[in-house]
Amino acid sequence: FFFMCVCCRSISTLASSKMTSSFKDNSTECAICFEPFDGTETITLTCGHRWHTACVKQQLQSAKPNTSQRLLFSGYRCAKCKAFCDHPDLRDLTRKTDELRERVDALVEEQLKADLPTAWEGARQDRDAKARLLDEGRRNYAFYLCGGCDEPYFGGTVECADLQQGELIASEDRLCQACSPRTQEICQHPFEHGAYHVWKCRYCCNPATFLCYGNVHFCKPCHDRIPNAQAIPCVGGACCTFPKPTGQTTHSNGSSRECEQLYYCAWCESSSSRDAFAQHESTGSRNFIVNPSGEEGTRGWRPILDRWGQSEMWQVENMELRVDQHTQTNFVSSYSWASMMQTVPLHEYVRDPSSVQIEVSAKFMGRSDCPSLFFMQTVVKDSNGRILHRVGTSQLSAPAGFWEKANLTIDPVIGAHEVSMIVYGKDSRFWSGNFGSKVCHCSVRVLCDEDELGNILIGE
Repeated sequence: FFFMCVCCRSISTLASSKMTSSFKDNSTECAICFEPFDGTETITLTCGHRWHTACVKQQLQSAKPNTSQRLLFSGYRCAKCKAFCDHPDLRDLTRKTDELRERVDALVEEQLKADLPTAWEGARQDRDAKARLLDEGRRNYAFYLCGGCDEPYFGGTVECADLQQGELIASEDRLCQACSPRTQEICQHPFEHGAYHVWKCRYCCNPATFLCYGNVHFCKPCHDRIPNAQAIPCVGGACCTFPKPTGQTTHSNGSSRECEQLYYCAWCESSSSRDAFAQHESTGSRNFIVNPSGEEGTRGWRPILDRWGQSEMWQVENMELRVDQHTQTNFVSSYSWASMMQTVPLHEYVRDPSSVQIEVSAKFMGRSDCPSLFFMQTVVKDSNGRILHRVGTSQLSAPAGFWEKANLTIDPVIGAHEVSMIVYGKDSRFWSGNFGSKVCHCSVRVLCDEDELGNILIGE
């Protein structure tokens, strides 16, 4: 994700740092040691500034990246103009760091794609816009060297890293996803599945949404209390519903690295359960809902008006806890009941709408810091708009830390012409803003055996 100064100024690429400057340095003494150049070996960098050769080499030797601090690369810059030090006689000292900077830049791009997908996509064909985004990432993202594989990895934001509290110095505390023993215990492919890992907050039992200092995970409430975060004891047993470490009935919460825990890998869990899921998941048609997770804003959906002609519409946000590899957004509700409805013209997809079984479903979840509610309804109407059948879920408490599926099955309804899906959500604390329940993967489909689809659906 981030670091303060892979480049401190506007973007400085490896290519630009190697351009020879026409500037001539007329200094008579080295600005590192403040001793005169007379009779001493000197070196003029490609930026044009002159130094004692021994002083520059000592600076580069001392600046070698290590696991005790985030990657800054500031020691590899000219002390006068901040361009990266470059000269044929220094290549043996700068080659590895140049390669490391390239790998960090690749990680910056990955993080920008995850954090700012719309801005990144829009900047792909605009060289200047892309350069500005990369420069922003270099300034705001913090990266660290893994003490296991010696590779760079994302470790939080510079804003957090600049706070001395929580900084770690032992190499075993600086481990990337692939090298962490806690990750390897849970995930089959820790490097590839990093985006699907759900960690415990170090200071409480809530799922973490922030990574700071390279290896410290926080939920939002604990993160907001930095640098004064205090341990919140686990209530233990059945009262705490989150996974416990093997052989323990409570979580360890506090500042120690032993309080870190990977709850689960969403990708591994979905993969390992795929065969079992297929056995009880009914086969059927494609999803008839347009824009099921807010990929296109609220297109296809409309709010339900109350008796006073008012309504609260669901909003769209970038998905924090991924539900799968492809979905990037979800709908989110606010402090009052939000509603939205989409009507599926069943008669346009099904030869005989009166004869089919319909499944209406959605995945929903809430926040760890603000309880929220969710419920879903389905209405079947005839060709004149008269309601033939209405069914709904009970009012459900949205779970924190994972996506839960709500499901309604409607048996054949004589005269069915169209089916409407309606979802409602709100938070339970009346917080201002979008802190209510979230929903994605809204779906309306026909349940049937795969070999029956051609006889049931129009155009199949």
